[in-house]
Amino acid sequence: MRHFTLLFGALVASCCVAPLLADTTSLQSILTNVNGAQSTDFTGYNTSGFDQTTGLGTLTYTFNPGPGNYLFDVFFDHQLNLPFFNEFGIVLGAPAAGQSYQIGDSFASNIYPDVQAGGVLPNTNTLAGQTSNFLNNCVGAACNGDFAAALGFAFAIAAGDQAVITLSVSHTDSGSGLRLQDTHPVDAANPSALALYISGSVSTCAITDPDCGGGGGGTPTVPEPFSVLLLGTMIAVLMVAFRGRFAPGVK
Repeated sequence: MRHFTLLFGALVASCCVAPLLADTTSLQSILTNVNGAQSTDFTGYNTSGFDQTTGLGTLTYTFNPGPGNYLFDVFFDHQLNLPFFNEFGIVLGAPAAGQSYQIGDSFASNIYPDVQAGGVLPNTNTLAGQTSNFLNNCVGAACNGDFAAALGFAFAIAAGDQAVITLSVSHTDSGSGLRLQDTHPVDAANPSALALYISGSVSTCAITDPDCGGGGGGTPTVPEPFSVLLLGTMIAVLMVAFRGRFAPGVK
């Protein structure tokens, strides 16, 4: 029913308002598995740099359970321009040490159960075919589908240390490291292609390190440009008032 409803909407849009269509990127679901503990929301994440509606931005997860070997897997199901089932995946770069990945159709692959199970991901892309599925009638491995991606990290934590997992989702390719690319190609409802890039890394550092992923004293906050401008304006106003108060002849 979801496929049919969105397909009908896409066909109407392509006939009537195709020139007005814009990016409709959204995050449909997330699943995180940290050493067997699963979460389907943003529990444990720092989301200050992440838009939970579009699914764009940077997520960080700080993990300090004590020394040992650990596994962290995360699943993303993003929707690019409609129809959501006309997407394909590309693997760019190569996994770093301890890193693994998976790309597949969110409905028709094992990607979600694999993240639920935890462990090292299989480093496979089962949604590499680029045959259009705009009408939702394409059959076979060569067809586009509903893109989903997963990243995995295996790492060790020493006594007194913590791990910081950083995840990035953007329409801009960073150009380095492993990136999982989601592409919605040109079709009858979309006059231009749209791509999404998912990447991540893990690092370890001392819990007491104030510059380590919000651990210890936390990462220093850089004032936003508007805040700096507002502060400057307030200082200028106070200086004018002060000078006026103590100018000759003013009581």
